[in-house]
Amino acid sequence: MRNYLIFDAFDNPMHLSKVGNWVITFLSPKEQLQHIELAITYVLPRHISASLQPRRVIIHSHGNREQWLVSHIECYDSSSLQEVSLHSEDPIAQQALQQIIHEFAKYDVNVQLMQI
Repeated sequence: MRNYLIFDAFDNPMHLSKVGNWVITFLSPKEQLQHIELAITYVLPRHISASLQPRRVIIHSHGNREQWLVSHIECYDSSSLQEVSLHSEDPIAQQALQQIIHEFAKYDVNVQLMQI
């Protein structure tokens, strides 16, 4: 199963730089319009479980400018003192994605999660 973040047409993440405490940056060159990779990074430490802090959500363009494939979520695991990568299907990753959607809504950036 794949997870997509669906943005409203006016809220294309390529044109957003910051939403609340989330910063959106290009990981791929801006000129590379065929395959765009963005990182949605949380700037303040926040725990989603006893030991995990989500730091970045990596998304990729997917034909439709409003649909962005969620590649993975990078977290810091304080119990093992290392970075871990969660697949978007992981229950903790799903919780992190729901938090992003909720926080973006506070700033009138409408995002939905779609699973295919």
